[in-house]
Amino acid sequence: MVFNSYKFVLAFMPIFMIGMNIVRGYGRKKGNQKLFCELWIILMSLAFFASFGVKNMAILFISVVWNVCTSIPMSFMRDQGAKVKLFGKELEPHKAWLCLGVSGNLVLLLFFKLSGIYLPLAISFYTFNQISYIVDLCRGEVERFDAPEYLSYVLFFPKLLQGPLMSYSSFTGELEKVAVGGRQSGDGREVGDSQASSVDWEKIMRGLLLFSMGLFKKVILADTFGKAVDFGFGGVATLGSLEALLTAVFYSFQLYFDFSGYCDMASALCMMIGFDLVVNFDSPYQAVNIIDFWKRWHITLTKFFTKYVYIPLGGNRRGVARTYVNLMIIFLISGFWHGTGWTFIVWGAMHGVLYVITRMLEKRGAGAGKSAGKNNAATGQMTVPAESGVSGSIVKACKVTLTFLYVTAAWVFFRAETVGQALTLFARMFVGGAKPLATGFSSCFQLDELWYVLKVTPLMKLSFAWDLCLWIFLVVSVFIIFFRNNALKTVRECKIGVGSTLITAILLIWSIISFGGVSTFLYMNF
Repeated sequence: MVFNSYKFVLAFMPIFMIGMNIVRGYGRKKGNQKLFCELWIILMSLAFFASFGVKNMAILFISVVWNVCTSIPMSFMRDQGAKVKLFGKELEPHKAWLCLGVSGNLVLLLFFKLSGIYLPLAISFYTFNQISYIVDLCRGEVERFDAPEYLSYVLFFPKLLQGPLMSYSSFTGELEKVAVGGRQSGDGREVGDSQASSVDWEKIMRGLLLFSMGLFKKVILADTFGKAVDFGFGGVATLGSLEALLTAVFYSFQLYFDFSGYCDMASALCMMIGFDLVVNFDSPYQAVNIIDFWKRWHITLTKFFTKYVYIPLGGNRRGVARTYVNLMIIFLISGFWHGTGWTFIVWGAMHGVLYVITRMLEKRGAGAGKSAGKNNAATGQMTVPAESGVSGSIVKACKVTLTFLYVTAAWVFFRAETVGQALTLFARMFVGGAKPLATGFSSCFQLDELWYVLKVTPLMKLSFAWDLCLWIFLVVSVFIIFFRNNALKTVRECKIGVGSTLITAILLIWSIISFGGVSTFLYMNF
């Protein structure tokens, strides 16, 4: 049961939302609404995950039990401040439990990643969440082990399948707000418990609008692009130059709308119960360089690797050369996390190399800026920013375009089954010739609800009419990706009224009637 399914949209989601309000009200009468909300989240999350089969549930159960069995003694020993002597050295037992806990998580993850026997659903995400939890518990950033809090943190279904990797403290803070029914007044103040007893219909409407936008991205845009990508990669050696180029670009678009759609829907589900899910996706293809890209794409994964891998490796504290080595290690690990083939290693290396080069150039530019600043202070002259006005916009557009093209080239390796297949696709871009688009390629975009409308218009007389739907998808996607704010920001700032309600209804209905072939989200495979 994924977000883009009849079961979820028409049954599970309404039951969860209605139940949360009932449970919160009942808990308020009993004086312990937080516990009741936690239990409801645990129950519904288990029901959600159980829909993916017994194997997935069993592996999740093993993972959770392992972390509980290491967290409880680790928390106790940390609070006792116990120390033992081993080989003449004083050791803290709770750190030994930490090593045991992290090792168990990694062994479970690597076993399924490398063995090829079976890849459990979302194992990377709930494993990383639990590693961050036990590390923070050992460091004292988590005050104590609380079973209902812990289980609701690990199992919370909006973030279970693809993240975000939310810190425990952030999650529990939002959970507390949900439990007491906290809402914001017009001036941004949190209103009290007695005032918050009613349903916040505005948040529900904003959440539904955001959910419909995310569903549209996934069902209509991502899945449509996915069909064309499958067609392209299915016959790489015969593609024309334009087909090869579009196949690469369309895979970038597919990934964008697939991941963005999931993030929008997850945030929407949380918004409707008053929970602010941490932002994990922020218009990444509008990035001006690769560093900016990784501040926008899978933001919480970047923060996880920074806090729990990059900094322990020494970060930037051990010299310039070691800093760049550490950065390369992070990107190679990221590539390996996504998959074990050489294509994923190449993808990680491409990002790592450009990241290091960009960081070198930024450091050199910062040094030159400081020197210029000293000279200007001495002469009293004012420096005009290099990128301003029309010329600045052109420079920015060039940076965004080059960054997108590089990221797209890296995605080709990410999608290809072998390095050879990826190189063949690149070769076809130059030697494929000016062939017309294949009928099978163009027909991927001929959705009935769009194609039949076009057929009764004069547009069908044009020579490129057969490919018209493809170009409409391309233009609309370019506009959304490069010229619009992310959906979450748009929904938070828009005015709720007749117009927004109509848009919500249209996007929801269009998406729901297109559920015929329900597809999973791409990041669920990692």
